Amino acid sequence: MAIDVLNDRSFNGMKESVATAPKVATNTTSAPVAQAKQSVSEMSARSADAVMLTDGAKTLAKATQKARDASGIDEAKVEKLKNSIKDGTYKINYESVANKLIDAEDELGTIFG
Repeated sequence: MAIDVLNDRSFNGMKESVATAPKVATNTTSAPVAQAKQSVSEMSARSADAVMLTDGAKTLAKATQKARDASGIDEAKVEKLKNSIKDGTYKINYESVANKLIDAEDELGTIFG
């Protein structure tokens, strides 16, 4: 899929874009380059950029970190299942197992034809 940058609506408010801007510099001597580097370094020394995150972004970052730190295993549920198997109270729902196997087979059939 290609994106047509020149006809993109986000560029409509801009007077000129990189694609439509006239050629600015034709002289490639090192003096203007050094002057430009100096002015850029002076500007960065005078002003600093700042990033401020919204509360939603902070919450999302915390949730993402919590998900990364989690093992993905419900330890309480695993322990409950182990205990019920050990004491013989775990009951297998054979109909549910069979239905899930059939559903998985149907899904594989649609994927691989």
